[in-house]
Amino acid sequence: MESYLGESALFLGNGIHRTEKNNGISWGDLLKKISWSYGIDTDLDNDLKPFPLAFEEMLYAKLGRNDIDSKLRNLKHNISEILLDNASKLIDNEVHKGFMQCGIKEIITTNYDYNLESSVILDFSKTKNSYSISNKESKHSLYRGYLINDVKVRHIHGELRHNRNIIAPSSRNYSEQSIMIGFEHYSEYFAKIQSAIQGESGKQKEAEKKSVLARIRDNETGKVWTDMFFTHKLIFAGFTLDFSENHLWWLLFKREELKRKNKYNIEINNEIVFCIPKSISALINYNINNEIEFNQIYKLKVSVDKNKGISDILKSLNIRIDEIYCSNYKDFYLKVIERYKV
Repeated sequence: MESYLGESALFLGNGIHRTEKNNGISWGDLLKKISWSYGIDTDLDNDLKPFPLAFEEMLYAKLGRNDIDSKLRNLKHNISEILLDNASKLIDNEVHKGFMQCGIKEIITTNYDYNLESSVILDFSKTKNSYSISNKESKHSLYRGYLINDVKVRHIHGELRHNRNIIAPSSRNYSEQSIMIGFEHYSEYFAKIQSAIQGESGKQKEAEKKSVLARIRDNETGKVWTDMFFTHKLIFAGFTLDFSENHLWWLLFKREELKRKNKYNIEINNEIVFCIPKSISALINYNINNEIEFNQIYKLKVSVDKNKGISDILKSLNIRIDEIYCSNYKDFYLKVIERYKV
């Protein structure tokens, strides 16, 4: 039995907000804005400090007598306000609407915002409850998403404000709770993803409690977004796959492991493609005249080395690297849409 269902899925990261129209808001930008808002003294210019840990540092360094849960809620509320304030500025219809209308029916995104949905539904933020796939989760995001014109957009790292009815918000139950940015949240989510792939013993009647291979065998895939790492042609774009994304790296390693075990006589034969922009004029100038130029060259070298390391590991996992020559980021995304539309 083959795992591939003959359909494609897109995996889109924050990079889709970087077009000629704007440069988006990176994790680093977001943390700096929070740091300035609360006066938290944190070094966010260190490229070797993972952002999930930098967020935890900020959480514990934040002054005040509130408990950690209350501080966490305040920081996540601030994140939501920052992104909601910038949301409309980050939508590039050619790119966002292009992905939504390219014929691919499944979109996985790590973005908290609703820019993909809003590119085709103008009042989406006001009406989003009517498009919701599932309201069962408050913190984690295995099922979270929206169905827009037959396209499912799954927010796997949470969303700005979830749809659950909260009568009395508290530090343990609030609408921004699903925003995943800190190390602790990542760790808890990782455990849930492992359960979704490996299954939970003694609970095999419900499809979500089975292993992914058992769901494939029983034709019950699709409710959990992790299934698409095994059942769809999965196309990554605008996502750097940073080494801090442990849950996603584990999924890729687990997929390759299960490919070689052939359990239940299931052949895992879907393709995963990692699209990266390739600039014809991308040359590094190593002439260094001052400290500023040294720091710029150092950051560029770290970025180049990191991207090479990511590519090397992906190739060992039989993931295809699709280098797309482009003049800028917008040109890159438009070429991805044209190349993989169905």
